[in-house]
Amino acid sequence: MILRPVFNLSVFSPCFIRGESITKKVIHTMKISTTIFLISALGMMPAHADDVDLLEQQAWRAAVDSVSDSVVQIRLVGGLDRVGKTLLARGPTTGLIVSEDGYLVSSAFNFAGQPTSILVRLASGQQLPAKIVARDKSRMLVLLKVETDSPLPVAEATPEREMRVGQWAIALGRTFRSDQTDVSVGILSALNRMHGRVLQTDASISAANYGGPLLDIHGRVLGVLIPMAPQAAGPASDSEVAGAEFYDSGIGFAVPLEHVLSIFPQWKEGKDLLPGKLGVGLAKGEARTGPPKITTVWPNSPAATAGWKAGDLIVAIEGHAVETQTQLRFQVTPRYAGEVLNVTILRGDEKIETEVTLAGELAPYRHAFLGILPSRINGSPEGILVGGVWPDSPAQVAGVERGDLLMRIGTTQVAQAAEGLEAMGRLHPKDSVELIVKRGDEELTLTAELGTLPEGILARDELPQRDNPPRNNEEQESRDAAEEELQTLKLPDFSQEARFYLPTRTEDQEPGLLIWLATDGNHKQDESLATVWQASCRRDHFALLIARPADEAGWASADLEYLWRLTRTAKTRWKIDPRRIAIGGQGKAGQAAYALALRRRNTFCGVIGVDAPLPRTLRIPENRPGAGLATLAVESRNSTFAPLLRKDLQTLREAGYSASWLQRKLASDPAELLDAATRNSIARWFDGLDRF
Repeated sequence: MILRPVFNLSVFSPCFIRGESITKKVIHTMKISTTIFLISALGMMPAHADDVDLLEQQAWRAAVDSVSDSVVQIRLVGGLDRVGKTLLARGPTTGLIVSEDGYLVSSAFNFAGQPTSILVRLASGQQLPAKIVARDKSRMLVLLKVETDSPLPVAEATPEREMRVGQWAIALGRTFRSDQTDVSVGILSALNRMHGRVLQTDASISAANYGGPLLDIHGRVLGVLIPMAPQAAGPASDSEVAGAEFYDSGIGFAVPLEHVLSIFPQWKEGKDLLPGKLGVGLAKGEARTGPPKITTVWPNSPAATAGWKAGDLIVAIEGHAVETQTQLRFQVTPRYAGEVLNVTILRGDEKIETEVTLAGELAPYRHAFLGILPSRINGSPEGILVGGVWPDSPAQVAGVERGDLLMRIGTTQVAQAAEGLEAMGRLHPKDSVELIVKRGDEELTLTAELGTLPEGILARDELPQRDNPPRNNEEQESRDAAEEELQTLKLPDFSQEARFYLPTRTEDQEPGLLIWLATDGNHKQDESLATVWQASCRRDHFALLIARPADEAGWASADLEYLWRLTRTAKTRWKIDPRRIAIGGQGKAGQAAYALALRRRNTFCGVIGVDAPLPRTLRIPENRPGAGLATLAVESRNSTFAPLLRKDLQTLREAGYSASWLQRKLASDPAELLDAATRNSIARWFDGLDRF
């Protein structure tokens, strides 16, 4: 007879509570002590360590044997070898039978490569073709179906109410040998991870185990093993492999089987299950502990349909109090598109009960455009001094003029350009908005119908005239230029040096910042590069920062941290205007610029790629309020990259970004400096980044 000791650590230790995580060393010590205590108390046998080890092994074996017939081997034929930077496993992987009539579940990671055929081998050795029925894109699972004449064995699920942090957790897979299961033992180290979607275990989990079960000591299934990461919120192909980097790290995740069985009746109908979305932007700052105050409502979103407005505060969902943004995510993230929620919002002192039906997809967010270019001189505390008006813009049509003082946008009082940008972030294209402007001693009320950010590059004589600081006479400017030499900026933790040109600054104006990524690590062209940009830097008042990769061979992903630190250093040291920060480069340097700007789009306002297709491994993040990143693709005539560049342009536009395009003459040498016409066009585009 196999002895199967049954014990639950939560009875003996008050620290094992729902949601906590503890170290494996402490758990193992306490488990051994508890097991010895139980054996001695029950008079079963002498409590020696060897006996404890034997009992543990027997219990694990019994648990595995009770479930192993429900674990299948999956072989994939055809498809991709990698998705993005993630190399996909090409060998057999694992699935779990969830229904006698041939339904089984596995990890979406195993199918990210889009295989052409799927073969399932049962524990009996029988091999059957399978097809994908549907996906769960919230928990990264796939439902498969095989046709069988006889009922298949189905494992028992552990009720979630009985799960405890610290209990045994056994990971199973059926991989290279179909007649054997792979076993790894650990503990259940946390519950309700990833905002309530998964369990966490420290059992070693390989890619071949993904899709297999995580068992408790009784031989019941706690959950289905998957990789997952908090940032997995993009295209499905990326989300399916997110978290695979935690392979064998002591951090593994599993979707509770009880949850899988609860959605099974709906899932087997063949429709993908999508994560539910409200369609709101929340206040910045302390995202975890800050209140869930709405700053933006997406047009045609569930929130918009429910009548929510910017400024509303979400205080309860389905009767559960919500005080922080984290609590809001725990209430919404585990739910699927189509679910209906009762949500209480607070508008001023009024509590409003609303009902929302979560959406699976939201239209890309597009920034609204008014057409104001704020003055770059410190102005009146009453409002924003209009330094210029964009041609044919909503502001011009409404009658706004250069020199006006913009005091209110909609219901929001504005006194600084940053407040104007924030107010525009709560509005949408086609919104009709009331403007209060002061012209001389007269206060005017104007109405503008907002548009989208323009993508064309204006000629120099078409650019709105700015109310810029007075310039020195030519003799003084010549002396200033002579003193403004190219200087070096070295960060202590990095090997490379950057060079910069900073025009003489005025006390009442913050400079912009253009970071140009050189093609290699050789500094021989720095002087020439600074010289050709100097006139634009002085005219439009921005600093030029020339950065080079650590390796002379060119830019690599490892350089992105350096560029980010370099940007922050320059921004702080030179008191850069946060509305005018752009990064760009040619070829691979341009690809590095895209990678950093899209990742840090709350910092960068613009990115320039010259003959630089988007990196194929780059996930395009969704556009969002407060991150008005504009992109500029520069294409050389007859460039072999032209088809890719134009496809990327469309991709960026579909994601909601303002994407401009510029064609230049074909350079004879890829490393040649940009021609004057192209530089001037880039400078004009850059000069308009602070528009709103």
